[in-house]
Amino acid sequence: MDSEHERIMGEIARGTGRTQDDIRQMVEAKKGKFSGLLTDTGAAIMVAKELGVRTGSASAETTRISDLKEGMNNIDVVARIKTLFPPRQFDRNGRKGQLQNALLWDGSGEVRATFWNSDVEKFGLAKAGSSDVIRLENCAVSSYNGALQLSLNYNSRVTLAKNEDAPRIEKRQSKLEELEHGMNDVCVEVTVKKIFPAKEFENERGKGKVMNFIIAQGLEEMRATAWAEMCDTIEEIGEGAKVRIEGAYVKENRGENELHLGRNARAEKGIEG
Repeated sequence: MDSEHERIMGEIARGTGRTQDDIRQMVEAKKGKFSGLLTDTGAAIMVAKELGVRTGSASAETTRISDLKEGMNNIDVVARIKTLFPPRQFDRNGRKGQLQNALLWDGSGEVRATFWNSDVEKFGLAKAGSSDVIRLENCAVSSYNGALQLSLNYNSRVTLAKNEDAPRIEKRQSKLEELEHGMNDVCVEVTVKKIFPAKEFENERGKGKVMNFIIAQGLEEMRATAWAEMCDTIEEIGEGAKVRIEGAYVKENRGENELHLGRNARAEKGIEG
């Protein structure tokens, strides 16, 4: 048992009056819930938060993105906003709402944070933007389409953190001629040369939307594919406009490379060409 684990166990005991054996059983149960993937210290921190016990410095209580597991609750994450998506409205079964997504990165990995309805305002109060470092307190971890995502609980807080609390993100712009199949998190500045009509489809995951368009960079051209809400974004940008695309990935289709704008992509209009 390491000293950090012992310290947290002691603070739980002092804060709750529980015995060491009781606390140890709770920690082991928490580790068992996550198939032994949690460290002793990580499990103890989760138990402490569930019991409302502060365990010393705030930095000791944060969970690294690489350590996130589906089902975790009441955890704190400090990360830099890699991509911030604008809020959007939705209408589901007659009920209107809003959501906003942000892609977070802390040097160990990245994860999508999804803010629903009133949580969008809660996030907005933090006045955080792209590249800012934020602290999410009392979050929950779930899974959507096979990828982990963070969401807020009723007692969650979103605040700005210190810039030095997360590594800086260096985004290198790529040339179209450099892109190869399998590349992720691609950043390019291109001109939208031609947009083809969007198509709706339905598969085992539900309904979707896809659209092809042609991008150009000097004399170099490439076919691109937008998915879901990115279709609307590209349509709004329009043909002939310059655009900065971030968070895209490259796939090969019939022997040619294509740039795909999926759920982690962002496109921002530049100067008209």
